[in-house]
Amino acid sequence: MPLVSLDRVSLAFGHLPLFEQSTLQIDRGERVSVVGRNGAGKSTLLKIVGGEQPPDSGSVWRAPGLRVASLEQDVPLSTDRAVFDVVAEGLGDLSSLVADYHRTAVAVAHESTPALLEKLGRLQHDLEERDGWRIEQRVELVLSRLALPADTIVDTLSGGWKRRVLLARALVADPDVLLLD
Repeated sequence: MPLVSLDRVSLAFGHLPLFEQSTLQIDRGERVSVVGRNGAGKSTLLKIVGGEQPPDSGSVWRAPGLRVASLEQDVPLSTDRAVFDVVAEGLGDLSSLVADYHRTAVAVAHESTPALLEKLGRLQHDLEERDGWRIEQRVELVLSRLALPADTIVDTLSGGWKRRVLLARALVADPDVLLLD
């Protein structure tokens, strides 16, 4: 069973068609490369596959519950937040809880006040209820594998390191389909 299927998809900007009657199927475990000149529609095709843009005609089918993550061509990332927090965004609704726990744990390591310990306990309880330990470990694993410094502020990183942070954010989501533009 395919993960994504495009059937006779067409898209044009104005009177210039990017593709007409195109068909594509992506199966589990498959690696697909889209090659073409600048302006040929590669990024647009990836947006259609990812569900960010509808085609003008044809049909797009995605497997139910399909998780898609993407890494855009440009590095638009500019933030004064820590690398861990940005990567944790890839977790969706659990991202703020995991990031808050990480920040509080780092603060407790530097200064162990009763208020911080109480907050850490509450966050730990919330993580346990939502199976957040497994998810936090996934963030830590991705950071480790990409050799990213968890507590470094993203704006202090070079463009290449920022791109690596964005890749980590996409990977931590554990997507079924990863689109790399």
